[in-house]
Amino acid sequence: MKHKSLYVIGALLVVFAMLLGACAPQPAATTEAPPPTEAPATEAPATEAPAATEAPATEAPAGYEAMKVEAASCDYGGLIKSIEAVDELTVKFTMCVPDPAMPVKVAFSAFQIYPSEYLEATGGGGDLVEKPIGTGPYMLEAWNRGENVILKRYDNYWGEKAMAPTAIFRWSQEGPQKLIELQAGTVDGIDNVAPDDIETVQNDPNLQLTPRDPFNIFYVGFNNTFAPFDNEKVRQAIAMGIDRQRIVEQFYPVGSSVADQFLPVGLLARADESKWYDFDVEAAKALLAEAGFPDGFETTITYRNVFRGYLPELPVVAQDLQA
Repeated sequence: MKHKSLYVIGALLVVFAMLLGACAPQPAATTEAPPPTEAPATEAPATEAPAATEAPATEAPAGYEAMKVEAASCDYGGLIKSIEAVDELTVKFTMCVPDPAMPVKVAFSAFQIYPSEYLEATGGGGDLVEKPIGTGPYMLEAWNRGENVILKRYDNYWGEKAMAPTAIFRWSQEGPQKLIELQAGTVDGIDNVAPDDIETVQNDPNLQLTPRDPFNIFYVGFNNTFAPFDNEKVRQAIAMGIDRQRIVEQFYPVGSSVADQFLPVGLLARADESKWYDFDVEAAKALLAEAGFPDGFETTITYRNVFRGYLPELPVVAQDLQA
């Protein structure tokens, strides 16, 4: 396919957040593309070389057209100065400022590289979600919303071919139900094992638990443009008023830890000197009083009820926060 145009969507959402905790031993699998190879170095023969001649100019492969999209300056406020298609297989990002997290960010879907004719035909709209173009060993066959995603093997894949002709991904809000299906043999594997089921999996000789390092956190965010959360003291008071240690001990898998900042453990950009607020009920009440709420106030906790390893039982945690 031609890569003559690049498509990047950038979004940065800054929230003032209370950090609670993260960490769950969960299965994971990754594949890596084969490393590039270099041509072996060659030496000139010991005989006298002929007069030097200019190497003939090389032309880009037929159908390839180089392209570069560049901001007039970095005053627009973003991180990326330009994006350039260097050749058929190379895309170059030029940054406005150094960004050590950029290699991690490019793994997100916003940085997918698409053929320009596809973007021009679809306008870069909803078709990117409904009919994605990928480069993996499987391609999308069906997406039954709320039920499953069905993938079929792509036989022309550039790397190691997929073993199974079909892969079906289903999701469930019930952790115990997923384990029941795994034990019954109706599924080949499950992700995000419920904390209460980890010991069961470990004690079952027919099952294998594959832990992976945590790379996530759970946080509660405030919209600081709405009262009373536009008051910094209110946000600080709520941050101090939640016993995060108890929540992690009660509702998280063994081995979980209390988050001490917004960035998860293992991220290179973490600042070790940045720490979150300690649990202090009296200090929280005092701050609320200073903010004009000596008797507190009512608000609504909104959450998305999905099962995650870093937040296994969200409704229970929400009820605990409410209490």
